[in-house]
Formats: sequence, C-alpha cells, structure tokens
Amino acid sequence: MRPLIDTSKYENTLLNISYGDVSETLKLDIFYPEEGDGPFPVIVSIHGGAFKKGDKLNGEMIEPMLHGLAKGYAVVAVNYRLSDEAKFPIPVKDIKRAIRFIKANRNQYNLDTNRMVVWGGSAGAYMALMAGLFEDAELFDDENDPNLDVKANVQGVVAWFPPVNFSNMDKQLEESGLLRNYPDHDADDSPESLFLGKPLTAAGLLLDRSNPETYIHPDMPPMFIQHGRADKIVPYQQSRDFVQKVKQAGLEEKVHFEIIEDVDHGDEKFETSENLDKVYAFINRLLKG
Repeated sequence: MRPLIDTSKYENTLLNISYGDVSETLKLDIFYPEEGDGPFPVIVSIHGGAFKKGDKLNGEMIEPMLHGLAKGYAVVAVNYRLSDEAKFPIPVKDIKRAIRFIKANRNQYNLDTNRMVVWGGSAGAYMALMAGLFEDAELFDDENDPNLDVKANVQGVVAWFPPVNFSNMDKQLEESGLLRNYPDHDADDSPESLFLGKPLTAAGLLLDRSNPETYIHPDMPPMFIQHGRADKIVPYQQSRDFVQKVKQAGLEEKVHFEIIEDVDHGDEKFETSENLDKVYAFINRLLKG
C-alpha cells in the first residue's frame, strides 16, 4: 500500500472535516480544482484495504480520482470505520451518512451535489456499489444522523475489482486455478469474516444483507465496473455475476463492464492514461452531458 499523499501539493483543500460525532474515524477531505468558481461537481473517493486497513489519503486509493481536479471536479475523500472498530452494516452506514453530509452542506462547501459520482477500488469499490444502491435501504440509515431527510442518491458509480458475493469468492478462485493452498475468504479470520463479525461459513442471512446484488433496483445509477481476469484476491467472477444480475433485472443499460486480461488485483494498468480516459469519459457523460 502506497504511503499517504502529500496534501501540501494541493492548494485548495479542506482536511479532516467531521461528518459524524459517533467516532473520530468519521472524517472527510475536500480537494478543489485550482480554476473555476464552482459550485463544483463531485467525485467521492472511497478507499480500499480489505475492510480492515487503509486511509482516505493512501496514494493508490485517491491518486486516480485526483486527476479529476484538472477536469473541474472537486474530490471528496471519505474515511469509514474499519473492521477492528465496527462490523457490518455500520461501515456502510458511515458511507451513507457521509453522502448525506456532503449534500446537506453543499452550499457551505461550494459543491454541486446534483452532479456526484462515487469511485473506489476493492473494498472501496464494494462501498461504491452500495452507495449506488442503498438510498431506499433502511438497514444502512444511521439513526444518529441529523440529515436522515436528505436523499442519499448519486448520479454514477465507478467500481474497480469489487468484492460482491463473499460466499462465492474462494469457489470462484478455485474455478480459475487461482486459489492458494488454504482458504482465503472462507477462513474465520478472513477480511470478509472480520467485516461481518462472524465466519462466512456461519454468516447466514448476513451474507444476503451484505451482498450488493440484494439491492439492485430500477432507479440505480449508471455504473462503470472493471476487473482483472487474473485477480488472485477478488475473483473477476464477482463483478461478472453482479453485472449478470443487473441484466437479469432488465437494467442492462445501467452498467458498463470490462474484464481486463492478464491483470491482477490493483494492477497499475487500471491507472494508465488510456484507462483513466475511459473512466473520465464515463464520468463526463453523466455529470457534464
């Protein structure tokens, strides 16, 4: 994992804004474009790290999103409680609360929250998918949130190599010949088991509740999903199956999916200029017309 970025390189920032008082973790940073008066359309950056590590300012988590500054986007980087502090569904509640906070305070922070996408990789991509789907899911409402009356919808989602259906991950890795010599995700101390607060093999109903596929709905925003076929950590079938479920719901136009051949988890090929051009073309279509 790359070190934290040097925020002093960015002239217009607001750092460590608290979006909730139930934990010191609930902080976000806002990076503004150097040009323009705003209000600025928003890219919400959600970091990965297996639900148990990572920070909103880790380089590989936010650097692709910060390319948006030169394109006129504000970037809001969000922290959420990790599995050593809170279990599902609380970290997802944190993301929903953060989105509501951004919207409720849009005027104070000079943001156009009617033009907002969420973007994450790995565990952050899981959170991004959930952010595109959870508006009407009361399970993810934080009863302590003063902004519960604010809609939590977003206009688009970018998800890189997301875990989706935790119970299938080891089986899919085995199907692809990529499973190690021991259980990875089904283990009692796997990132997903720690996230849920109990072993996947005994999680029962929690598996359905934690699965983004459960919340697919007709009003979901457009999604741009990419996954490496050679991913040894989160099998590419996780994204493939999610996309198939979206299509089975008659929502094929809602999702653009690409499998990148010979690419592993978090590969630098996701961050090439060519690939970022595709991602930003998707974002531009949604937010700039």
